[in-house]
Amino acid sequence: MEAVESKDLVKIYSGKEKVEALRGISLSIRKGELFTLLGPNGAGKTTFQRIVSTQLLPTSGEAYVLGDNVITQPEEVRKHMAVVPQDIRTYDNFTPWEYAYYFAELHGLSKSKAKENAEEALKAVDLWNLKNRICGSLSGGERRRAIIASALSSDADIFILDEPTSGLDAVARRHTWRALTRIVNEGKTILLTTHIMEEAEMVSDRLAIINKGRVVTEGTLEDIKNLSDDKFRVIIEGDIDKLGFLGKRDGLIQYGSKNIMYLKNEDEALEIVKKALGKGLKAEAAPITLEDVFVKLVGGETDENQNF
Repeated sequence: MEAVESKDLVKIYSGKEKVEALRGISLSIRKGELFTLLGPNGAGKTTFQRIVSTQLLPTSGEAYVLGDNVITQPEEVRKHMAVVPQDIRTYDNFTPWEYAYYFAELHGLSKSKAKENAEEALKAVDLWNLKNRICGSLSGGERRRAIIASALSSDADIFILDEPTSGLDAVARRHTWRALTRIVNEGKTILLTTHIMEEAEMVSDRLAIINKGRVVTEGTLEDIKNLSDDKFRVIIEGDIDKLGFLGKRDGLIQYGSKNIMYLKNEDEALEIVKKALGKGLKAEAAPITLEDVFVKLVGGETDENQNF
């Protein structure tokens, strides 16, 4: 039995203009994994999460959470889940402790277990020292961490997290990543959406990229990187005209004073770096990133079988 499974999931928003948010999404998310949904704005990520968490009905198709149907068994589905929506806000007069403790109690935990989980969750997101401050006096990032702690304290089987680290600084993000990794190691399942490619690359067991309501590709990080024929990239900073032979190269991308080119093998990448350094330019070579593949996949019309 999968933790989350969807079959040909379709969602059409009707109105002045019909919007096909999901166009037949079929995904299987295994128990005990952190599965990340990636896609540009409007790809359908949040719609998918809202359907599997019983907040929204699909137009057609099916979805299951631990075998329970999200349409016909919503109460059973909700017992398994903790959800952190992207746009959730805290109440100003609640403290982080109250959020974590009461949310655990709402999930049926005993008072002693709720206290234990609340403490662990607040420490995991580095908020223990602020546990009794009202949220109205906290920063936006601290409020966000209070919401994450409330979900972590629930002891749910499945966590649905929509951009959970949005607005957090680098230190807070890393505390959150460690907390998410820990609960997955304990056998929990996380369905995550994020726009932070470093985050997806660091924490994901498997990923799916969706675009315009369709799955473009899914698999492990290596599976997705292997879609690219190019395996390395070179970044050169400075006057690229000093390397005249590069000026006519296809796929040369310019970002201000920096130029990026993609190459099929490491030897070729290192040779270009050597020549650039010899001309007094700054240059470095590295393997391609998830972001490189993502941009190529969703930068134009693509399908699941396209290589580039």
